[in-house]
Amino acid sequence: MHPLATLPLAQVELHWDCNLSGGGETRTRQLRGALGTAFHDDDVFHQHDPATGKLLYRYPQIQYRWRDGRGVILGWGNAASRLLALPWFDLELCLGEDRVVITDAALTLTHSQFAVSERLVHYQLQTPALIFNQDNYRRYRTLNAREQRDERDRLLIANMLTALRGLDVKFSQQLYAAFITPIKQTCHYKGESLFGLRGEFVTNAILPAGFAFGHAVSHGFGELTSY
Repeated sequence: MHPLATLPLAQVELHWDCNLSGGGETRTRQLRGALGTAFHDDDVFHQHDPATGKLLYRYPQIQYRWRDGRGVILGWGNAASRLLALPWFDLELCLGEDRVVITDAALTLTHSQFAVSERLVHYQLQTPALIFNQDNYRRYRTLNAREQRDERDRLLIANMLTALRGLDVKFSQQLYAAFITPIKQTCHYKGESLFGLRGEFVTNAILPAGFAFGHAVSHGFGELTSY
């Protein structure tokens, strides 16, 4: 193993004053919107310049998840300490048509390691990764099965490298990654139906739990776990 970087990762799990139902994609989007409004002056929560409203093109240091009816916020790097210092208790949020109050916030801080592995490591995508855009998906549909496999793996590598660079992690060797069992899943993002991939893949990167890659990682897409 060749260590590359160790980054702080903070997690805040929010508990509400009532039970909430609803799908993870919708609730994650609502959570992101509610906290982006609550902390409007801090652009790490919403990826927009507070002064101009323009989108900031960068890897999101704050990411949102929805697990078992609870909201989960992850903060990487410099965002970790900011996330843990916020006044979570009794914060009132509007999640769609539901108005809730935070009654408990479970805070954890870990130090996540990135490294190069001498052997291939297996990972599972907990949520679908959005590694296609409209242009390359249109081209992908015209390819034969072998060409589609190569294109999936190429985009997997490209999106992983983009995410690593976004966290200032420089992969010092050639990154290898390939899907073992790709599973297609239709995802919904900003009113559009998108082609997402789940399943198992292998890579020579050692990646921590919570790491995510692809488009819309702040909305909970592309999160991996060790297989």
